[in-house]
Amino acid sequence: MRFLYKRPRMEHVQEELDTLMEVMVSDLFIYLDLFLFSLIFTLLLSPIINSFALSILFFIAAYSLFSSLYYFLISRIMNKS
Repeated sequence: MRFLYKRPRMEHVQEELDTLMEVMVSDLFIYLDLFLFSLIFTLLLSPIINSFALSILFFIAAYSLFSSLYYFLISRIMNKS
């Protein structure tokens, strides 16, 4: 059955990879990823955090920290080059 499968052309594969890379490095995708990372980080630490209000505060602080690290370290370096 393998002989029936036609390989896609290299140009087509390269176009799809370029599109995928554009999405993966877009700011919206990165901030969404940071949001999910902060949420998972907060949920994993929920047994240690005493109250729900403190959990929300910790989530906001973690998201702010990760977002500012991305903005000041990665985003500025990418824009300079």
